[in-house]
Amino acid sequence: MKKYIRSERANLFEPNVYISMIVKLSGDLLREEMEQAVSKAYEANEATMSKIVLEENGDAYYEKMESSGCKFCADSRPWKELLYQSEKSPFALKEGELVRIFLTEENEQLILFLHAHHLVGDGQSVMILVNDIVNSLNRQSLTYKPMLSVNRNFLEKRAGLVTGMKLYVKGLNEKWEKNAKAFTWDDYYAIHRKYWDEYVSEIEWKTYDLKERKAQCPKGITINSYMITELLKEYSECEVVGIPVSIREDGGMSNQTTGIAVKYKYNYKKAFEVNADRVHKAIYKKLKNRNMKYFILLFMERLCPSLIDAVLLQSHGCYQNKLTEKMAKVMGYTGDGGRDLGVTNLNKLDIPKTHEKIVVENIIFIPPKISYAKKVIGISTYADKLTVCYHKMRSRK
Repeated sequence: MKKYIRSERANLFEPNVYISMIVKLSGDLLREEMEQAVSKAYEANEATMSKIVLEENGDAYYEKMESSGCKFCADSRPWKELLYQSEKSPFALKEGELVRIFLTEENEQLILFLHAHHLVGDGQSVMILVNDIVNSLNRQSLTYKPMLSVNRNFLEKRAGLVTGMKLYVKGLNEKWEKNAKAFTWDDYYAIHRKYWDEYVSEIEWKTYDLKERKAQCPKGITINSYMITELLKEYSECEVVGIPVSIREDGGMSNQTTGIAVKYKYNYKKAFEVNADRVHKAIYKKLKNRNMKYFILLFMERLCPSLIDAVLLQSHGCYQNKLTEKMAKVMGYTGDGGRDLGVTNLNKLDIPKTHEKIVVENIIFIPPKISYAKKVIGISTYADKLTVCYHKMRSRK
């Protein structure tokens, strides 16, 4: 059965939708051992054994392959150089290249650098792949994991769009279909080339002691709410925060993430604790409402796929149409409707620290710098460390 790309369709033509992980290792490890472990991890997941098929009518779906198109390479260059090279080279999705993994060394420490296209899954999916690699290095057998399709049937068992919104989406689709255009792989490469000829990533991070950070949180406030409040205080111009939210129900690699937007302007006349309490309540008010929680997936799943492609291409100057110009503003890709701040927290990464041949020292999550967010921050917790990563873009000119 074909697994069509619908709720996650924006990831297809988004030029900067790459998830990265830096896994810091110590121990005695041969290149061949890592290569074999990575190969077994790829084989253990349907997502990394699939390619993307883009049909003439604009539909796209995952198709299982006999061998993985994902890559592994041992390289002597620093991970940042590998990132700069990899982000400029579009993933060959139609050949099944959805992940690139590099083994390198920096300051006498082994670095496993993963660079993944979002269509292979969300941040938790990349961690599933890391876990499979570590388990394979420990000579453990891996369980094959199918890819869950977050389709309309899946979504409408959990939440729903109100009738007015369904009619609104229906009207948009009808307007688009009057002069609809199906885009091709040439358009995919064109938007990627245009974006990365102009921009380059800048990555910075800070690592904290987890116990100390937890101790700073007021009673009843999660560490996630606390850190989002800190960021709103630091960036005084920000008042809309986009927060990816896991809806994960299985252990396989796929996009099982929705998103909510919380509007809050930090009030410098109030104590930090008061602001944190208000942010926390605003987040959980959205999360408790299932229709709000699943809204973006339900909305995107109903939109015509090629209309979503057109909005992305419009946003990056690769297509022009009055409807998509309006939709780009509505969806926050252009104008003032986007997110001032995007914060993704992978929470505690459940991978043992000490193994037979290696010690995992830390895992750092680099979030994708999606087009509708002005500032993007990724948070990951491993062992006794909490790392906050800032993904910024600077012009190459």
